[in-house]
Amino acid sequence: MSPTPMSYVPDATAMIVGVGLMGQHMATHAPGWLGLKKLVLADFSPEIAVGQRRMPLSEFAAGIAAASGGKTEVVAETVNIASEEEVQAMFQRHPGIKYLQHTAGISPKPLTPPEELTKADVMGACEVNLWGAHNVIKQGIQTGAFVHHARGVILLSTSATVGAEGRASSAYEESKGGLMNLLRLQSRHFVEKHGLILNGLAPSPLRGPMAAQNPTSAGRLQAVEDVMPLGGLTEPKHISAATMFFWSDDCWTVGEVLTTDGGYTKHRPIYGPLE
Repeated sequence: MSPTPMSYVPDATAMIVGVGLMGQHMATHAPGWLGLKKLVLADFSPEIAVGQRRMPLSEFAAGIAAASGGKTEVVAETVNIASEEEVQAMFQRHPGIKYLQHTAGISPKPLTPPEELTKADVMGACEVNLWGAHNVIKQGIQTGAFVHHARGVILLSTSATVGAEGRASSAYEESKGGLMNLLRLQSRHFVEKHGLILNGLAPSPLRGPMAAQNPTSAGRLQAVEDVMPLGGLTEPKHISAATMFFWSDDCWTVGEVLTTDGGYTKHRPIYGPLE
């Protein structure tokens, strides 16, 4: 079997901010894939949804450490990413970050017409989705927690980055659109000034436990799946694979947003007359 064309730094420290479906999959596999020395799992809640049950974040972290055979130290951090003080303190406790995956975000009042949203709805989404990610970048840089040429991946939303649909929360889309601009417009500054290499991923909707229990969300997901060119829905494993590409030493992109959606948002050409 041929060796992989991608290379990574051994015995490194990785941080995952937002331990939902995507973060959990990455956390489960990253220690083995990368031979991590340390993995920091940060989430707003001390309890996370794992499958059909709630689990303390610390218990999930302990399970990851045990699965690594004690080779990887796994630390659970409960943090409000909108707080400068909390995020700064977290980075001070965990210097030497080589790999960062940021999946944290909120979607207030999904499937609500934009004219029915309040100022609090829109500004709340911006505080977490835009400022929260900005704050993580800022504090990681200002505390010196990122090692030289640290590699970060920020998860966006397809609805914001591609503009293919408007059925999610418009507050979510607007805040994620700002985050996309942060990535694309400031990424060269971050790598030249601070040695931080940032890229983004834009996945189409995933089917999680909560969505499956909500008839409206379940129906929307089924509608997406019905027209998915590659079949099925985007899964956490697809996000992890794309993250590993961006994390590799051989990835030669800066400020790119990779749409990971099975072709869902791509233009459908019309051959023949319009219907």
